[in-house]
Amino acid sequence: MNIESQYLVKDPAATGFLDTAQLDTGLAAMLGDPKGIDAHVAPDVQSAHITLKDAAKKIAALVGDPTRTEVQKHAAAKQLAEKVTNHLEKSKAALEAHAEKLKASALAQADLHLGPSSDRSALHSEIRSWVREQAKTPEGLLQVKQAMADNDDVAAILWHSPSFLVGLAPSVHEGLRLEALQSRKPDLYANLSNSVGLSKLAGKYETAIRKVAPSFYTPSLAEQASKRVEI
Repeated sequence: MNIESQYLVKDPAATGFLDTAQLDTGLAAMLGDPKGIDAHVAPDVQSAHITLKDAAKKIAALVGDPTRTEVQKHAAAKQLAEKVTNHLEKSKAALEAHAEKLKASALAQADLHLGPSSDRSALHSEIRSWVREQAKTPEGLLQVKQAMADNDDVAAILWHSPSFLVGLAPSVHEGLRLEALQSRKPDLYANLSNSVGLSKLAGKYETAIRKVAPSFYTPSLAEQASKRVEI
């Protein structure tokens, strides 16, 4: 559904982007839902919604502005695009910073609880040997998972040991590490998952940022404004 059927850039992709930017559901899909996101970055997401939505409405209004020529309209739209891009960049940076903070904190806390222990090093060495042997058999992974569910030491060595010491493929080992964390420290696992989600959302901001300028104005027209002769 088109909220405004005409924009300065007569292109289906531009129209789709600007139409979506004026819908709350569309903004939530592009920039995240401020009501369902981490409270630390909700204000950044909300301000991104407001900025892009208001700008999209102004772009639509520029089309019918009787006080500006076509060149002036595109020049004004370029200025607006730069403001929106800068704002979205700041929101993206806030998402990335909080994602990194959550990740670093969760990993540090996980290492405190599931990291190497000098007084259990001998036992952990034996467990690693056992895991390596299990990894060689078809049913071994199930045995390792069951042992991890039942025994904190197995969970700990799967968390802090490198893949080559437990004889597991890196992808399989990473899955077990996360299972170990989720079963022993669900709050830290939740923070780590939240971090991944925020990083993915930051990627959506990058996509939106790339669409702003080509949806707002035509560069060849906007550049003509610099050729104006002042009397």
